[in-house]
Amino acid sequence: MPLKQRIFVLIYDYYFLTLCLTIFVVTPIVQTADVRSFCKCVCDQISTIVPLGMNQTCSECNLAFCKENTSKEDCEIPTCFQRDSYKDEVIVYFYIIITSGLLLIALTKPYIERWWRRTNPSHIYTSMPNS
Repeated sequence: MPLKQRIFVLIYDYYFLTLCLTIFVVTPIVQTADVRSFCKCVCDQISTIVPLGMNQTCSECNLAFCKENTSKEDCEIPTCFQRDSYKDEVIVYFYIIITSGLLLIALTKPYIERWWRRTNPSHIYTSMPNS
């Protein structure tokens, strides 16, 4: 394999390797990230959002929790939700990075192909002498 062709293949292998390493490094960080949970209590047609502590889980978001934190008796079914999840942020960033990378490749592909054709002329068949 000629040197220029090896360099061309290595460039694409480098991008693929970088993408794989990024995924393997970011995945454990996202899975172990602390996500803030909130409990939404609807009492007397008034909605109140109460942040849960870092050591509290969504299972603690119940009617008793809403009565303690809103001091109202007739609370409806509470709802637990998470806001500002790191997982959501990483998905959005990956989408932006991958889309930008694909656009960059689409924009540079004609120039790379032109350079490749210039540096590697097409091989023309010629007959062997005395054959």
